[in-house]
Amino acid sequence: MIKAKRNASNHHKAADALDWDEAMSLIRRLREDGKSRDAMLIASGCFLGLRISDLLHLRWKHLFDDKVVLEEKKTGKERILRVNPKLKQLASECLCELEVEDTAEFIFGSRKYGHYSPMTRQMAFKILKNCKNTYKIKSADTFSTHSLRKTFGRRVWQQECDKGRGDQALLLLQDVFGHSSVAITKRYLGIRQDEILSVYDSLTS
Repeated sequence: MIKAKRNASNHHKAADALDWDEAMSLIRRLREDGKSRDAMLIASGCFLGLRISDLLHLRWKHLFDDKVVLEEKKTGKERILRVNPKLKQLASECLCELEVEDTAEFIFGSRKYGHYSPMTRQMAFKILKNCKNTYKIKSADTFSTHSLRKTFGRRVWQQECDKGRGDQALLLLQDVFGHSSVAITKRYLGIRQDEILSVYDSLTS
């Protein structure tokens, strides 16, 4: 058995993207089980591609506008997003299911010390870990907060590849993710690894 040398600086396995159909199925199943907030966490991550630090600061009102303007927590840069109609419809339905009266509330809020604030990254991770175990997610061996952002990227890239615009999609995703090169975007989304593995498949007898 050949053992790959472990990178000492990387102690955690990189998060995997979800298969899009499995992600949409997970959202439906969560709602059926009365877990509308968890469904919104998965959906918002998959449709907006935000870092978890920005995702957790979303308010309900953000999803009812055509565009969302926010300041990224990590970079401090202004970011403008468009809300997908499917996400907007889901937000409307989940708003009623959760009986939210004030759309200025955080979607993923947590009451602590009498103050309503965004849930922590640790809490979001626990929700995803529970989803992985409860709903037997198959397409992502490692399902973490980065998985949602990667699911968004892979979906965009795959759809554009079907239209013959895969390279253009990578350039746009590089900008969306704030990466310094397309090569980094490809590695982040696991596309580079797919390309490397395809080399072995290309061999003929």
